[in-house]
Amino acid sequence: MEDIWIEKYRPKKLDEVAGQEEIIERLKAYAKLKNVPHLLFAGPAGTGKTTCALALSHELYGENWRQNFNELNASVTPDTPILIKRKNELKLTTFKKLADEYFEKDLKYAFPEDLEILSVDKDYKAKFLKVKNISRHKCDKIAKIKFEGGEVKTTLSHSVIVLNNEGELVEKKVSDLSKEEDMLISFKGEIEGDLKEVDLREFAPNKFLKTHGKIVKNPTVKQILDKICIDENIAWLFGNFLAEGCISFGKTSGTITFTYGYPQETDTMEKTSDIILDLGFSTSNHTIKSGSSGRESGIQLTVCSTQLARFFNRYFYDGGKTAGFKKVPDFVFNLPIDMRFSFIKGYSGDAWGNWGEYLRYVSKSNKALVDLTWLGRISGLDTSLFEREARIIWKKPSYLYTKDDLIPAKPFIDFLERITDKIDFNWRYMFRHQLYWKKSKRARKKLIREIIETIDWLTLTQDERKHLEKLKRIVNSDLYFVKIRDIKIENYDGYVYDVAVPGSEMFFGGTAPILLHNSDERGINIIRGKIKDFARTAPIGNAQFKIIFLDEADSLTSEAQAALRRTIEKYSHICRFILSANYSSKIIEPIQSRCTVFRFSPIKDEDIKNYIKKIAEKEKLELTQDGLETLVYISKGDLRKAINVLQVGASVNKKITAELLYETSATAKPEDIKKLINTALAGNFIEARNQLYDLLIKYGLSGEDIIKQIHQSIFDLTIPDESKIKIIEKTGEIEFRIIEGSNPHVQLESLLAYFALEGKKIR
Repeated sequence: MEDIWIEKYRPKKLDEVAGQEEIIERLKAYAKLKNVPHLLFAGPAGTGKTTCALALSHELYGENWRQNFNELNASVTPDTPILIKRKNELKLTTFKKLADEYFEKDLKYAFPEDLEILSVDKDYKAKFLKVKNISRHKCDKIAKIKFEGGEVKTTLSHSVIVLNNEGELVEKKVSDLSKEEDMLISFKGEIEGDLKEVDLREFAPNKFLKTHGKIVKNPTVKQILDKICIDENIAWLFGNFLAEGCISFGKTSGTITFTYGYPQETDTMEKTSDIILDLGFSTSNHTIKSGSSGRESGIQLTVCSTQLARFFNRYFYDGGKTAGFKKVPDFVFNLPIDMRFSFIKGYSGDAWGNWGEYLRYVSKSNKALVDLTWLGRISGLDTSLFEREARIIWKKPSYLYTKDDLIPAKPFIDFLERITDKIDFNWRYMFRHQLYWKKSKRARKKLIREIIETIDWLTLTQDERKHLEKLKRIVNSDLYFVKIRDIKIENYDGYVYDVAVPGSEMFFGGTAPILLHNSDERGINIIRGKIKDFARTAPIGNAQFKIIFLDEADSLTSEAQAALRRTIEKYSHICRFILSANYSSKIIEPIQSRCTVFRFSPIKDEDIKNYIKKIAEKEKLELTQDGLETLVYISKGDLRKAINVLQVGASVNKKITAELLYETSATAKPEDIKKLINTALAGNFIEARNQLYDLLIKYGLSGEDIIKQIHQSIFDLTIPDESKIKIIEKTGEIEFRIIEGSNPHVQLESLLAYFALEGKKIR
């Protein structure tokens, strides 16, 4: 499978587009006349909006289509750490690792179905938001930005997020950054996890061996576990392995060894031994002598367990088996915060200092230190990364200082200057350091809250109140601000990457999290910058005009739309705009009135079937009838989704069946969803709850996945319409709660409980 199939089989001509017959005929007429008005494509995802725009450009420009069709570029290096979420599981990864999963050959875009990235919501709280696409391009120069507690590498044209003097988050090009004037935005928040156990079954050794033609019990296997339930001791043990443990494998067995200082760490060794003994595995220990002195300086604890050795090898190492390749396991990011604390305490064998005051971790593995920095940030800790060292700070020693509540003082001072005649206290004295000491450009959130709370709201004008609300939002957010230490320009030869995060324009990335602006830019600067620059250049070849295609134009800010309107007016003689939107109502009326509107509807079932059959034939797949019907059910009129699901299934088996597609697409069978709902309606809540967890485990569903399928099945229930209305209303409420960040398991159980109560009323 050398290409992503949605690109490999994307139509190049309008005649090849599936469905949308009336739209295609109108577009063909434009192509024949070689004249196109501004267009607005409105409709759901996967219905052909982007495909029609590309096909139209192919027919208008032929081989010159790329030069006359605008594409936006991506911007950060492949080694940039980012925190993602898939199927409710958090993972710290890099763009390079994502690219290995999603990109094939030289494609510029990938379209993950189930990917979220850590961003911020409208209240500037750290939150995971859905990724629309991953993009990449090549460049020859990058900027390495070192800031307090970390670094990030980007292209010069990329933007980071900064705070302007009005108290607003705005994007700013890296090439325009100033070490003296600008500060980058980081965060510290609490993102709770709910993982309670890890599965060990795949690591179990064979219980029996074949020797001399006989099957005998494996004498080296003393204990095999199906799972480990994670409590404070187990979480501490995992952290302690990261600091003190190593693994080795013989021909038939594996061994884990913990090494401690002697005699000062004897208590720690005994604690580790007790935890492992409680798991049912045996341990042994012996002292070790140092070099020429012959003094006993260390003590080693040994655990002979192939199962545990395999488990540690899988989760605690990244590409090698030595200390330099260690990492924080992915599952640790999904633990409850108190369990993460236990893990970090266990890892403090690589640190000096005191828990609750400060800790300085030193490791041969930079990966482990980066992981720790991010893990601390989502657990409410002030962490920083330095060369071969990570720090956690609670209190302020004489040589360290906390940064997790520092924000720029100037926007607040400017506002107070404006309303100073309405303030009856000496705010300048409270801000004396920021006013009179040039190096002190930040203030503590606590100080600013104290000042803001003393302002009499009733004395302010409406505009002043709005301004104060903006400032409050920053003060009460998860965000804080760090100084730029250095910016270096370096030569580079390779891909840079970015993600599109509709509705936010931002994501966190870097060795310590810094708020970056995404490539699918929706702010006013992209209209004034890249789009304007492209629009005013002359077309290539014999073309009379260029085309700018703005996907998801409905997520453009109102200021950006106003700027776009002026750009459309000014450059219409050499440029045409095609806007794509899920909801045309979110496009301002002055732009709508300048565009010819095309409304795309979900692709018809028959058109999806025909297109899928063509792909299956070319890929030499055996597509069963139930497999074809399942693709139609899963896609719900989204042809792109149907093609993606087909490719995933084909990577597992060339015979495409319904069972295969449900297993590989994180979609439950409709009959299983109906059984779940009917069980709950019948009043069997506990049984319905068990069915729910079976579905979540069997199909790997997220809360959003299963709530959508529940909603789809409600209409087929044989219950009164009044009950359907109530259930749909409740389902919508639960879906909103899940999207806003509530625990999906709790919310889904709540929905089942409501079904049970409503079922009782029906009976």
